[in-house]
Amino acid sequence: MKYKIECKSILLQKALENFLRDYLSEDGQIISDEKGDIIIGKDIKKPFSKSQLLIQLEAIKQNQQIKQKITNDDLEIDMNIFNDLISEKKESFEDKLDKLIDEFAQNLKKLIKEEYGKK
Repeated sequence: MKYKIECKSILLQKALENFLRDYLSEDGQIISDEKGDIIIGKDIKKPFSKSQLLIQLEAIKQNQQIKQKITNDDLEIDMNIFNDLISEKKESFEDKLDKLIDEFAQNLKKLIKEEYGKK
């Protein structure tokens, strides 16, 4: 994972840049001490060593992947439910239409028998 560091604290900025020099990118997730994708003090506990920082960042990454998978699974489940409802509605519509056509045919036959039965 790639990170971009934007800290108000110069000391924290330099420490993070030093610890994460192999993971830095201008388009990475923002690590900040105020607001960003990952917040020092909230998402990452202080004080931390390089190894603790990397472990916490890996945990955050896994957590984000799990949330994304859950969201995708929920979306897939919701779409399946939606498709089932549409299928049921179509079947229900087709059943109603078939019933109306059958009733019309029966009424038409009845009318024809009545009309020709009189003559």
